[in-house]
Amino acid sequence: MPGSAQPAVPTQIFPKRNTKKSSPVSSLEPEPNLIALFARPLHDAGIRYLIAGSVGSMHYSEPRLTLDIDIPLLITPKDIPTLLDRFSEPDYYCPPADVIASEIARDCRSHFNLIHIPTGLKADLYPGNRDTTFVWAWQNRLIENTPCGEVHIAPAEYIILWKMIFYREGKSEKHLRDIQRILDIQPRLAHEKFLDENIAAHSLREIWTHFQKPTP
Repeated sequence: MPGSAQPAVPTQIFPKRNTKKSSPVSSLEPEPNLIALFARPLHDAGIRYLIAGSVGSMHYSEPRLTLDIDIPLLITPKDIPTLLDRFSEPDYYCPPADVIASEIARDCRSHFNLIHIPTGLKADLYPGNRDTTFVWAWQNRLIENTPCGEVHIAPAEYIILWKMIFYREGKSEKHLRDIQRILDIQPRLAHEKFLDENIAAHSLREIWTHFQKPTP
């Protein structure tokens, strides 16, 4: 990572709104932000990606400040030159081609970072080439028109699933808070079967019970 990067500047991705409403957030602020810096270049390059993590969860809940964006994506070695071109110096730090290639080749849990040097904002990229949940999420993605342009947003159930997985691994309470915010706004999920099956497959039932309302 270059030493010239400036301190990260938190950005609020979504405008403030009344959190009592049940509809997803439908617009993003037209200022430079994580969407414009990281998602749109991937979109313009024709790479299959999804906005997930905390930024994705805001689409289904409420806005908050964040310094990074989680982007699962499907890339092959042929896409590496495009990635290096879209996220090139002096504006970006992007790992060398051989590092990206080695991550793509991993059997599971591939990961690498992009950094916008002027702001210090970061994208965590997760190649999903061998991830069946990504295949499902891509097929059920939301296409959102924003002031930055069209973007692809992961389904709420995919975001909830991976936030439970990350919580189990790192115990960061922010994942539980993001899940609860989604369920507060959208208590009835559209793809409950997918979520139930993967909760069982990933042994997440104990975590999921924290969000289940007691039966009267």
